[in-house]
Amino acid sequence: MFFAVAGASSLATAGCGAPPPAAANVDLPIGGGIAATSSSTDSWPTFAFDNLRQGLNPAVTNLTPSTVSTLSLRWQRDLNDAIFSSPVIYAGNMIVVTQGLTPAGSIVYDLSTADGHTIWKYVMHSRAKMTPAIDPDAGMVFVGTDPRVRQDPSSVVALRLLDGGLLWSQSLDAIVRGPLLVADGTLYVGRAGGDEPVCSQGGISAFDEIGGDLKWRWSVDPNPKEGGSVWGAISYQGGHLIFGTGNTCQSPVPTANGAVALDQNGSVDWNMTAVKHSYDDADTGGGVMRFQGRVYFISKNGDFYALNAATGQTAWRTELNPTLPGQWQGGFASPTTDGTAIVVGSGLYAGSTPGSGGEFCLLDSAKPDEVFAGYHSELKALNLSGTVLWTRTMQNRLVGYVALVPGIGFAGLNKSFVALDLRDGKTLWSYATPDYINASMVVVPSGVYGADEGGNVYAFAIASRRR
Repeated sequence: MFFAVAGASSLATAGCGAPPPAAANVDLPIGGGIAATSSSTDSWPTFAFDNLRQGLNPAVTNLTPSTVSTLSLRWQRDLNDAIFSSPVIYAGNMIVVTQGLTPAGSIVYDLSTADGHTIWKYVMHSRAKMTPAIDPDAGMVFVGTDPRVRQDPSSVVALRLLDGGLLWSQSLDAIVRGPLLVADGTLYVGRAGGDEPVCSQGGISAFDEIGGDLKWRWSVDPNPKEGGSVWGAISYQGGHLIFGTGNTCQSPVPTANGAVALDQNGSVDWNMTAVKHSYDDADTGGGVMRFQGRVYFISKNGDFYALNAATGQTAWRTELNPTLPGQWQGGFASPTTDGTAIVVGSGLYAGSTPGSGGEFCLLDSAKPDEVFAGYHSELKALNLSGTVLWTRTMQNRLVGYVALVPGIGFAGLNKSFVALDLRDGKTLWSYATPDYINASMVVVPSGVYGADEGGNVYAFAIASRRR
């Protein structure tokens, strides 16, 4: 299904979400400007900051190891629903998507970074776990949905950043769980669902950003109804996409259980298989990060890989979580780097208490989503040669990324937001929350932002930035 909406006034009659706050905004162009605010320099428009997925915001200069301890709460909002996806920010607008566990389903909120008030909201009538993306130049927000029933299709919608007006919507014959990517006029959506009993044909769908028309469609497995998945964040540079792939439902194929590079027309540049000839659930479930000619990712087999971005050849790999074939407990977090250390969540480890903890990735089987009885998780830092520098143990499992400024990493560990010294992993600052944390944090010049599993959204700032 595809439909385009010419004006935001259609929103109310179609029942697709909340109407815009003012009728005067209805006829504004798609790229309508965003009014300047005291936070106009804030920009974290996509998962892990940019399309390289490095997670580092170079515009933040006021947070250092000596000032980060002065961070304090500036405001807090309770959105009354779980939050799994990470927020994104541009020019005073913070887009937050609730998970949709209430009867209303997921809601897309545009919150003011100044004080947390709602600028607009859009009701999705579904569920959502993926991080949205903002295109500042086009003035658009892109959000994907995760169906309430797994056999149902997911969809992706384009909203106007100015007022939340619906611009277009597309249905997909697969699950959407990964962050969306917008680049050079194209929206790229990872399709997943390569496990029994669904076995939908996963891969990448490319849509025209402005009109929503399908440009091309690439599949992990060319055979219909044999699965294959793209679960995590896609990296992009110079017209080339690189992303992780999951298992198929039937016979293994070379493009599954590893990483693939495509050009912007959907043709394969190279493919790499981390677990060859595997019938097991040995996905690359997280995002792929690009840095200085290499790409980095962790597999469910517990190994962390560095590949040549141009050829796909393995530069090095480090075993972070020893596992047995078919019993994968490695991570599906996304690595980030400040150029000195790479940080990544490395999966589940057996603890000292009894209990199976359930299967590795049944995200809907427990609340909080990523806490399993009898297991703990670890956040690890590596140098650029693959040597582990330090490890932090936590109860919840990191499923996103660590947000970075030079020398400092921000993450949700257990029931706290923490700032870690990237040299040794020690805590420089922390703030306790009432629930566990799945959403990754965002760091911009106006402050540090995060959300917990209970639906609370937080804004922190150092003393010089408090208002």
